[in-house]
Amino acid sequence: MVGVRRSSGDAKQIVGSEQMEKAKVEIRPLSSGGYIPPKVVPGRGRQALAAAIVSILAFIFGTSVGWPSPVQPLLQSDKSPVGKLSAEDVSWLASLTFLGGITGTFIWSRIADRFGRKFCGYSVTVPFLVGLGLIAFCHDRYLLLVARFINGLGGSGALILSPTYISEVATDSVRGALGSFVILGLNAGIVFAYSLGAVVDYDTLNYTLLSIPILFIFLFFWIPESPEFLWSQGKKEKAFNSLLWLRSGDIKCVQEEIFIYNTKCQDGSVSYSALVSNRGRRMGMLIGLGLFTWQQFCGILAILSYTSFIFEKAGSTIPPERATIIVGLIQLFASFISSVIVDRSGRKILLLVSYMFMGLALTSIGTYFYLDSLSFDVSSLGWVPVVSLSVHVLTYALGAGPVPYVVISEILPIDIRSLATSIIVLWGTSLAFVSVKIFPILIASVGTAGCFWFFSVFCFAGFLFTWSLVPETKGIPLQEILQRLNGCRGIDLV
Repeated sequence: MVGVRRSSGDAKQIVGSEQMEKAKVEIRPLSSGGYIPPKVVPGRGRQALAAAIVSILAFIFGTSVGWPSPVQPLLQSDKSPVGKLSAEDVSWLASLTFLGGITGTFIWSRIADRFGRKFCGYSVTVPFLVGLGLIAFCHDRYLLLVARFINGLGGSGALILSPTYISEVATDSVRGALGSFVILGLNAGIVFAYSLGAVVDYDTLNYTLLSIPILFIFLFFWIPESPEFLWSQGKKEKAFNSLLWLRSGDIKCVQEEIFIYNTKCQDGSVSYSALVSNRGRRMGMLIGLGLFTWQQFCGILAILSYTSFIFEKAGSTIPPERATIIVGLIQLFASFISSVIVDRSGRKILLLVSYMFMGLALTSIGTYFYLDSLSFDVSSLGWVPVVSLSVHVLTYALGAGPVPYVVISEILPIDIRSLATSIIVLWGTSLAFVSVKIFPILIASVGTAGCFWFFSVFCFAGFLFTWSLVPETKGIPLQEILQRLNGCRGIDLV
């Protein structure tokens, strides 16, 4: 464990009542005009390091999401190492991962709240190791499906733990940028699986992916436990040492944050009724569930799963495997840009731009295929669905993809954060499963055009929802955000 070695007497003296009184004088008041972060962020590099390491879990899950794409042709051929799979079998390779994620959401928040964020992080690697191990060493079609389900268990843990841990170690001025690491890691994992699977054989791909959780275990050992969690459990000396490392030894900054911990950290178990016990918590849950609804039903997972189909329908000459990698790179690039600008532009504006352009892109794709179905000559417009798909993926990765994880980590109190995040991730994972499964059903029932128009409606609904209900949280201390949600008049919290 990384920390600063101090005698018990020294630590007690620093976190004692005398120092707390001093912190009360030094801490900035929470003004109604918002918080202006300092230009120099104590421990920014260490916080980024901790966020990057915990986001490796999201990277691992990303490789699981991207894995079916490069191996699908092999698994459906006579040379398949697990026996030739049908189209239905391949569909379940993706779907079972989300079903596993739904199941996993019931356990990870309890583990994180009872045993700590670090213990939970190590626990999340277990299903990844088991699932990836089965894929690498057991060449059986049914074990392959079981392995995909197990990988989903780990995936839900990654999406619950990573944003929770990052929000608890990051300072206000870099909280948004570091929170974006989760989706950045997820997209990087998807692109990694796409690209590696295109140049190496089946076994090499699987052995490489299996090594990543082992690397995570080694790196995760060197970063500290969440100081907020430690403080809420009464482990004040350990919390102080953890926070002191994360703030690069800035005593004044540590004193101020510990004073805030005293006002917001609570101990004890959390019941489901606590999620809606006051107005602020109800608003937080509503916003979180809403953002994850639009995130999953904006059509992104269906589009990524059927990228090759869209390129082929458009008459593109780009090979399907190359098209998939190109789209993945676009998404990764946009995720990186989002992590850079989210603390400058704000969360709300990124969401609004994202939903609007995704809706317009899907409308354009739908219109192209509608004209094609009416036998109009669209040969000169073959670029429209490709460009529209790229715009959709780009703007999703700028806002609708990463920002909801940032927002839910900022609008939920620490005592319900893990449980509430697990409920929201459960909802999002369930919708992800539904989104992927209904895509071919929609195409068969309402046509290709109707399918894309269907998802565009949800994008425009997300725009209206964000405009009306979602607060701007850029640079505002977590405690002030919670106070505004719980006690302000109206919903205009910008």
